[in-house]
Amino acid sequence: MNFKDYLTEFDNPQIYCDMDGVLADFQGAFNKQFGGNFKDARWPELPEDWFLNFDNLAEKYHVYAFDKIGQGHTDNPKNDTDYIMGTQVKHAYEFIKKLNIEKPHLIGHSRGGYIVTRLAIEYPEIAKSIVIIDSATLMQDISFYHDLADRVPPFSNTHEKIKYMIKENSWGDKHITDEWIEGNIEYSKSQKNILAATKHSELEEKIFTKDLIERQKETHQWIREGKLNSPTLVTWGLDDPSAFWDPIGINCLNLILPNVKNSSMHIFNNAGHYVFREQPEEFNELIIAFINLNT
Repeated sequence: MNFKDYLTEFDNPQIYCDMDGVLADFQGAFNKQFGGNFKDARWPELPEDWFLNFDNLAEKYHVYAFDKIGQGHTDNPKNDTDYIMGTQVKHAYEFIKKLNIEKPHLIGHSRGGYIVTRLAIEYPEIAKSIVIIDSATLMQDISFYHDLADRVPPFSNTHEKIKYMIKENSWGDKHITDEWIEGNIEYSKSQKNILAATKHSELEEKIFTKDLIERQKETHQWIREGKLNSPTLVTWGLDDPSAFWDPIGINCLNLILPNVKNSSMHIFNNAGHYVFREQPEEFNELIIAFINLNT
């Protein structure tokens, strides 16, 4: 079953939420924040990523999965100065408020881990709990994706190129399906996403990275001051090739566990950056147990 058929089966067609003229695409089936950037052509980070988790989790909870601003079918930022992580944090907050979602459990993968952490600190009334998954962005800026893009061999088609890049960021390749790749390619071909990718490339060093580094320092200081009070679960793939367990994951452990009263960490063996796809059964069981403990 492909993702669109899955949504139809659960009577959940594509829905848009209008927030001050910015249309956000989401699927309602818990609240997930994807990773990725203001671009998807190279890095698939969209609802299709979670296909191996939706079914099991939606049996027990109401799941919301939405495209961040500048990604997927959600509108791009209106201004150049909005191509920063802070815009995505605010967008996520406004999405939750617009839909009147009361005290959701927030899950953020990769850059989404940074977003859910900032949400829980900046808007402490929002989150019942948060889950941070392999988030190098929360800890430091890394060059993995730039380095990988530079060393990608020439491929005759986009499908093989995307497959290679996902595999380079994974432990194995059983979780890499044609449906997943094609679904993300479909998103990346849109003019809106091409524009977002171009804008981000133009503004990355000038605005995005500079702002992120300052916000990372601020976030770490707030955590050390005890301002992250939501129950927090950190998960990490031991074999993550981009958000390395040592030192990035270990640094995250040393930041969160001593400073967040109700916090824990789970390390997945035989898993890379996409732990929720490479170890879906173990991941789902962990999330269900964590939510039940904090409901």
